[in-house]
Amino acid sequence: MRFIKKHILFTLTMSLALSVTSCDDFFDIKPSTFIPTDDVWSDPDVVNSIIAEMYANLQLESFFYSNGFFDFEQNDLTYASDEAAVSWPNGIFVTTAGTVVYSDDWFYMYGDTYKGIRQCNTFIRQAETAAIDPSQKESVVAEARFIRAFHYFNLVKRFGGVPLITEAQEYSSGDDITNLQVPRNKEDEIWNFIYTEMEEIKDMLPEERSEEEKYRITRYAAYALESRACLYAASIAKYGTLNEDRCVGVPANKADFYWEAAVTAANKVINSNGKYELYGYNVEPESRTENFHQIFFDESSANKELIWVKGFALPDVYHGYTKYYVPFSFTHNGYGCCGTPTLEFVEAFEYTDGSEGTLKVQDEQGHYIKYNNLNDIFKDKDPRLAATVCLPGDKFQNSFVEVRRGIAKNLQIPDLSEWVNDKSKKGQMSDGQEITYIGKDGPTQAEDPTKTGFYARKFVDEDVADYERCTNPWPVFRVAEMYLNVAEAEFELNHLTEATAALNMVRHRAGIKELSEGEVTLDRIRHERRVELAYESHRYWDLRRWRIAASPRADGKGTGVLDNLPVTALFPWAVYEDGTKTSEIDGRIVPVSYIFSKEEDPSRVNRPRKQFLERHYYLKFKDEELKTNPKLVQNPYF
Repeated sequence: MRFIKKHILFTLTMSLALSVTSCDDFFDIKPSTFIPTDDVWSDPDVVNSIIAEMYANLQLESFFYSNGFFDFEQNDLTYASDEAAVSWPNGIFVTTAGTVVYSDDWFYMYGDTYKGIRQCNTFIRQAETAAIDPSQKESVVAEARFIRAFHYFNLVKRFGGVPLITEAQEYSSGDDITNLQVPRNKEDEIWNFIYTEMEEIKDMLPEERSEEEKYRITRYAAYALESRACLYAASIAKYGTLNEDRCVGVPANKADFYWEAAVTAANKVINSNGKYELYGYNVEPESRTENFHQIFFDESSANKELIWVKGFALPDVYHGYTKYYVPFSFTHNGYGCCGTPTLEFVEAFEYTDGSEGTLKVQDEQGHYIKYNNLNDIFKDKDPRLAATVCLPGDKFQNSFVEVRRGIAKNLQIPDLSEWVNDKSKKGQMSDGQEITYIGKDGPTQAEDPTKTGFYARKFVDEDVADYERCTNPWPVFRVAEMYLNVAEAEFELNHLTEATAALNMVRHRAGIKELSEGEVTLDRIRHERRVELAYESHRYWDLRRWRIAASPRADGKGTGVLDNLPVTALFPWAVYEDGTKTSEIDGRIVPVSYIFSKEEDPSRVNRPRKQFLERHYYLKFKDEELKTNPKLVQNPYF
């Protein structure tokens, strides 16, 4: 635990004030380096600077976790779950005898989070006696309480119960430090704290913000946090194990309360009189892919889906997501390919008629199916697929993504044990035309090209000149999540009509078959979250709160989604026997047709099998935290 001295000084550097989101007026404030607390409230610009710093210190799990004082570079949740694999050697996973046990402290945050909580507590205390307009005071204090509650949300979903500290702690030389050592609260007490805080502050926050303050929270962000937190608490109440001695778990009889609260809060956003709504709900079928892709780039007033985002703006505040995810041949100065979607993830996207999304590479007789274009195998798939995943043959910038495993002969695939490592390996057609065996975007066993056959598209900005200076925002809360929260919670409450209606709102916008009440199941609702919210740092935590991530139990009940997760690839093979044609995109000579192979080989995919154990539902407190605060009790299994 970190402690705070009397007569606190706020250290407000310009970099912190600007690192939160943008260069709009709110974040352009230039405070002095050191500001005595007695002087804070006399200058509104200084007050706003402190608020900006509190935002900067809030962990939003955006992109690489690399902003603010949290530095979890490369700890990307997309490939910690079942959404993507890593193309560069091992990545976050260190190979040990072919199996990786999920680390006990992945995505760890504790002490740094309490720094943020301490800052909020001090701000709230000082506001009590500040000589400022009461209406302004109420709003900024509510903002600080929201940020504090979000800090606790980050903690409770990792650790279960944690010390609930809502007063600014003071320490002077000679004081008994044990008075500052706070024991853990029960997990339910933390979830209830978040719920009650949002209930108390919601009406203190504005319904909307000016353009200059658009990255600050509104009342609807409070509703969104309340809905998400209550959904988590309800899941843990139903599916988790209660161990109050270790301060983890939520009593089972609290599940309905939290599900109902999650619905009520989400519906406040959904029924916001047009302030928030699904982006492009009724676009034409041919526009659905690009419509979904633009949700995460359109910051105009026309985009009413984004409830609260982390914003970026040049020249000072930007991110490098595109640098790390761009297809291999389009990289600048290395990097790229950090999280390549797996075939399992690609096949999770249904066909537009609602049928399962399994791709067809062979006919009923076991013969390879010949496709005239690389994209033909994905015909009639959920339009969100092509907005989320960069597929073989997709146009990118002024060229196309060329993934090719090799060359097929007589519609037969060569020995799959042969892996072509040299992208420059060439051959000749009967007419003397030179051909390249492997695609410019992979795969190869060496280097970084995709090992799965796919690249990411969601959040990738192909129009930005400098891949390291991207400004597309990070969606902390958006309307689609609220509909899916309603669908899940209403289903758990056995309100099938309401669950179906909410689920179909998301499916309709996507352009896939809407479901009848009889077709809606909990699995289908969870599946919808997987594809709609992909890469938005939901999947890993969803699998944990549903308690389906761990190894299969000894009693045979349940399957661990993340346990020994297979990684399967889909690779095209060129069929030159049918001739060649000129690409309409960049004028290159390309094959007339292709066949595809599905391959599962961890050595090629370059990610070992992962083992998610029961203990990983809660993180281990580090020894240094236990030594600093002996009143903490360790989580189960450690």
